[in-house]
Amino acid sequence: MERAKIYRYIGWGSMALAVIMLLITGIWLRAHPTKMPIDDLLAIRLGAFPRGIVIHHSATPPTQNGRPVDVAVLDAMHAERGFSITDKGGKVYHVGYHFVIQQDGTVLTARPETLPGAHTRNHNDMLGICLIGDFQPSDNHHNSKGPVVPPPAQLAAAEKLTRELMAKYRLPLSSIFLHRDLNNTDCPGDMFPRAQFMQALQ
Repeated sequence: MERAKIYRYIGWGSMALAVIMLLITGIWLRAHPTKMPIDDLLAIRLGAFPRGIVIHHSATPPTQNGRPVDVAVLDAMHAERGFSITDKGGKVYHVGYHFVIQQDGTVLTARPETLPGAHTRNHNDMLGICLIGDFQPSDNHHNSKGPVVPPPAQLAAAEKLTRELMAKYRLPLSSIFLHRDLNNTDCPGDMFPRAQFMQALQ
């Protein structure tokens, strides 16, 4: 076969694949309405999910207005920011994280693992884990927002959960990130013990 014809067939094949992927994405969007940027959506539909895990802090005190900061509080905060996605059953989630860990080590389920997150720009094909608290000294003067370092129980719970998710999805250590590794942010704060955390995952 002539080389020109081969190139033409390859070109048509690539175009057909792109059209098929766009159709699949459209069908998927009908089942999962979302306000997520299209670049995140395409990354998720074209690749494996989840592709990794991102660690965050909430940048809030452990309690607000006399109640613990939990999934419901974060859901309301994220609703104001326009984060939303609907599962197949019609339930709407605003909270962008998949898991939330309170300072006593309690792990709360937020957005289902089967849905893309809304926590890290251009990397929402990863699971998001949020530790409640503010671990950035410049934003948490004199522990005004609670401990500036994650309490031992909270950090241990984050390590355990991350190890379990790594095993479940066969994720290597190289796919575990802090939010600031991927976006221009301080999250999860300068006092988050990166070295200790990563060592515990090995």
